[in-house]
Amino acid sequence: MTASSRSTSASPLPLWGALCFFASGAAGLLYEIIWSKQLAYLLGSSLHAVATVVAAFLCGLAIGARVLGVPLARRGQGARMYALLEIGVGVLGVAMLPILRGIEPLVGEMYRGMGGESLPFALARFGLLFGLLIPPAALMGATLPVLVAHFERDWVGAAMARLYALNTLGAVAGSAAGGFLLLPGIGLSATSYVAAGLNVLVGGVAWLASRRSIPASPAVVSAPLTPVAGALAGGARTLFALLFACSGFAALALQIAWVRLFSLVIGSSVYSFSAVLGVYLFGLALGSALVAGFLRRGVSLASFGLLQLALAVTTALGTHGFSRLPDAMYELGLRSGADWRAVFMGEIGMIATLLLVPCALLGAAFPMAMRLLQQRDGGHAAGFAYAVNTAGTILGSLAAGFLLVPRWGVQGTHVAATLLCAALGVAALAMSATRRESRPLEGVMGLGLLAATIAFLAVAPQWDPSLMSAGAFRPSQADNLTRYAQAMNNSTGSTIYRATRTERLLYYREGENGSVLVGTDPEGKERWLRVGGKIDASTKDMETQVLLGLIPAILADSGARSLVIGLGSGYTVAAVLAGGAGPTEVVELEQGVVEASRFFHPQGQSPLDDPRTTLIVGDARTHLAHSAGKYGLIVSEPSNPWIAGVNNLFTVDFYQ
Repeated sequence: MTASSRSTSASPLPLWGALCFFASGAAGLLYEIIWSKQLAYLLGSSLHAVATVVAAFLCGLAIGARVLGVPLARRGQGARMYALLEIGVGVLGVAMLPILRGIEPLVGEMYRGMGGESLPFALARFGLLFGLLIPPAALMGATLPVLVAHFERDWVGAAMARLYALNTLGAVAGSAAGGFLLLPGIGLSATSYVAAGLNVLVGGVAWLASRRSIPASPAVVSAPLTPVAGALAGGARTLFALLFACSGFAALALQIAWVRLFSLVIGSSVYSFSAVLGVYLFGLALGSALVAGFLRRGVSLASFGLLQLALAVTTALGTHGFSRLPDAMYELGLRSGADWRAVFMGEIGMIATLLLVPCALLGAAFPMAMRLLQQRDGGHAAGFAYAVNTAGTILGSLAAGFLLVPRWGVQGTHVAATLLCAALGVAALAMSATRRESRPLEGVMGLGLLAATIAFLAVAPQWDPSLMSAGAFRPSQADNLTRYAQAMNNSTGSTIYRATRTERLLYYREGENGSVLVGTDPEGKERWLRVGGKIDASTKDMETQVLLGLIPAILADSGARSLVIGLGSGYTVAAVLAGGAGPTEVVELEQGVVEASRFFHPQGQSPLDDPRTTLIVGDARTHLAHSAGKYGLIVSEPSNPWIAGVNNLFTVDFYQ
């Protein structure tokens, strides 16, 4: 068979395949949400716990794609294998929720024996979750190579790109249905049955389709393909695989930066997070669908390099929009009033304006890279590319969350990921030139895109903590900002800019779990603590903070062992101690809040300096559930249930 005939031998994507992979993507996202929610009850909502769940899940997908999906794809019975995989996912999906609930005693023993946020506990936690999530996640990861091999046995192309797009679009639908309808309406257990029902339905449809299809010969599927223009082999393929892994690293670093950016601007509510995730996934699906037509004509290293440089340009340009987002949110609130639907749709539009184009370019990169990495059958190409890219995304999510954002901030992380994309584009173009495959026009375009990226970054506005943490998403704070701006009669600029000029910045840190700011008025009379743009403590609400700790401490037994959940400014802890409490433990999720609280007390007089006080930096729900001791007094100011992470504690599933 000639190269040209093999490269065009792909079967058209039938309706059953499109519907099945769409529904499979929806079910997969539902499982991810369900398991993450249940594990949040068990392990808490700290970045360490969330990152453990995500890393274990992604590892399972990668292992399934490479280790399980590739051999199954070569068996030549794609539709039947796919049906069995989907049914297997459904069976394990139903079983996982009771298993996760049943390991609570084991996690408690590990927590007490190894220490809350210690390295041994973190490693043991990852090992436990890795072992539990590998089976269902591996079956999910194997579905893409198997179905790609069924529809495109030789050179992957349009069908593969459309499958990836449909699966991602299904994930968007699953995220929306789970967050807005299923979880609030029927709870975790019933939602897992819905997801399993989708898997079984998909498996049944695929099984019926397999009875009408002719299975491919394993010998044909496994045979090496005749090389075509742009195909990589040997060292060049290994080097490009490394570049593609770095592309996944940059993609997840950008996603982490975007989530943190919009949590500051539009709040960290469940709906706001869903909006960012939905736009991100929709962009991936759109980009993969749009690139499908180009794959028929083949791809090259140069085209991949230009795509990465175009991504770098769009993200570099996006940094110019950061400082405009607080005002856009303020204006949206004024226009929408009390209509939360209008606010939510406006937030989606705001997010899409900044993220849709770069996310589409990210979505186009996966099918292109898969084609460049292909050496053998389509299933092998899909499994290898998926595993390589997922390895990069795991490292990117961990590095961005634990290292880059805490050290460089949101904008610094965004800029670093942008420069990495530009470097990947230059490297791909250099490889193409070395292989004498690129044209002069492609080199000129690459230089132009690189120059534009550097220029946009060089003149980008600096990150303004007071502006970005203004908190205009809260109506009461928006009213305050209006008054502050009106008081600045001689100042120029937007409403939010003028309002935040009245703030003197005392402390700012972008921590692992949120951005923390301490500010004061020009005269230094008032002081406030903002976490994620929301004021959590100030000298104006001192009565609430003090009485919250003092009254229960007086009513409790003298010298009672006490637990205070959330440090804040520290005045509630001080009141508990003043009321006669004994040994007092304070659990605070974010280290930045610990440092910020000292700005509310004279030096040496912080309640953390009291010998009765023990500070625990970690998740309070996990500590309270697995603590070996009993408390005579527990103090916790009710948190806002609309905040992502906190909302887990205000559900029927949690209390059951």
